[in-house]
Amino acid sequence: MTDMYSIGTSGIRAYQRALSTISINISNAENPNYVRRNMRLGELTATAGFNPYYLNQFGLGGVETNGLVRSSDPFLEANVRLTGAALYGAETRSRWMGNAETALGDNDHGVGTKLTQVFAVAEQLASTPFSTVLRNQFISDIDEAVSAINRAANDLATLSGQISGTAQKEVTTFNQAAENLAKINLSLRTATDGSAKQAALLDQRDTALAVLSERMDVTISFADKGVANISYDGQSIVDIGQTNSLSVATQANGSLDFSVNGTAVSAPARGSLAALASSANTTVQRRAELDSLASQFAADVNAWQAAGETNAGTAGTPLLNATGGASSLAMVTRDPADLALATPGGAANGNIVNFSALRGPNGVEQVWTNIVGAQAIVTAAAQSENAAAKAQYEAAREARDNLSSVDLDREAADLLRFQEAYNASSRVIQVARENMQSILALF
Repeated sequence: MTDMYSIGTSGIRAYQRALSTISINISNAENPNYVRRNMRLGELTATAGFNPYYLNQFGLGGVETNGLVRSSDPFLEANVRLTGAALYGAETRSRWMGNAETALGDNDHGVGTKLTQVFAVAEQLASTPFSTVLRNQFISDIDEAVSAINRAANDLATLSGQISGTAQKEVTTFNQAAENLAKINLSLRTATDGSAKQAALLDQRDTALAVLSERMDVTISFADKGVANISYDGQSIVDIGQTNSLSVATQANGSLDFSVNGTAVSAPARGSLAALASSANTTVQRRAELDSLASQFAADVNAWQAAGETNAGTAGTPLLNATGGASSLAMVTRDPADLALATPGGAANGNIVNFSALRGPNGVEQVWTNIVGAQAIVTAAAQSENAAAKAQYEAAREARDNLSSVDLDREAADLLRFQEAYNASSRVIQVARENMQSILALF
């Protein structure tokens, strides 16, 4: 009778814990960072030896629990981290490259349109060089082209600042995740294997690792008890409960430099910080190209102006000043009388006729087209990379979720199975009690 009681009691306790585990799984069905748990059950065995000349006796005594098991595969988890980092980086680069394309503003009010208007009015002015209206229009169109170049330069400068600010926020998030992981590592060292606490800590560890991996291509090494240590470019970031902070510095031109605990490290190759560093470099390049365009525009217009003379017979003076780059490009004069449309001692339209020569293969219009075209190619490539990375991540996540996520149908089936097992264990105790009462009734 005692054996029946112990068998039934062990079953009730084991299946009660199994049912509790299922309820926890169901309550976390919508939690993307939760890994499904299984209660590991086994046969409760007992051995005894009474005589050294015989084998030990071996018997089964019910059900025992051997701890919780997370439905996790380290290779699937690593693949999700890898593809997740690629996706997050691709999304980041696609967004900022789209913003750079918008900042260049190749639209009806953009640089290209305004430059085209300048040359169109110059052609009209060549036929009527004494027209006050066209002279004013020519000056106005040059001024609008200058404003468009200023606007594009300022928008790109603002974009550089936004990229830098976002990088600082991402580094802050990275450091917070690293500090959190260090605390989790300390707790994992003391957690009991197979306990609910250990399972929860491992979930938290995987979440922290995902945050770190999404931002840069860190090196992850696992130690006993599931402890995860992090390093990058030879520098330790998380190790034995200690952390070294990652930092980012913005150079004068807008490019980004990284360091770990004050030691310079190479720019990341994957993740959002890699995308931000790449986006910052591309923006730096566009700003330099725009500065070069502004200098060329000023030099071409001033050289054309210097080759002619005004209606008053004086030599043409500079119209533009690009000393401070594209953002500082400015008109020196807006007086139509300062326009040198004539050639010295020649025809009244002799110089303005030559203005169209500035539209050559290496002219500012073509330079602008090259800038916009290069950015369009970079943006399209980033968008294509984003689409490919999304498909790869979804496939990796699906493979991982098939193992690790909570399936309500499976949980419902296990719920029924363990309920029946619980009822059966209760029945064993009931039968033992009835038998005991029957025996006692004999006396």
